[in-house]
Amino acid sequence: MVKKISAGKRPALLGTGLVALLALGFAQSEATAKSQQSKLREDARTCESFGARHGTPSFTACMLDQQQRRDTKKLRDLEESARLSQLAKDGQIMAERARRQRCDRDPDRRECRRR
Repeated sequence: MVKKISAGKRPALLGTGLVALLALGFAQSEATAKSQQSKLREDARTCESFGARHGTPSFTACMLDQQQRRDTKKLRDLEESARLSQLAKDGQIMAERARRQRCDRDPDRRECRRR
């Protein structure tokens, strides 16, 4: 009896879940589009402040430079994150080596008895 009731509701729940996922996807894509439009407007204002008028080759070159600057910044940020992660990992390795060396010299240390 319970299986028949839940089996009848399953398509409705599936449909509701699908609609919710689609709505979430549209909301995210709309937010991304608004963010990109905002960045384009900001870039356009920057280029206009440099004296480049909309529709001129210098404006187009400026807009491309602004996009390249943004892309380069993302790449630098990712590289910096990778460097910081590697530094943290190296620090953990060095601390563990130092701990092991202290424990080899003096096994009665409190930090050595934990393990």
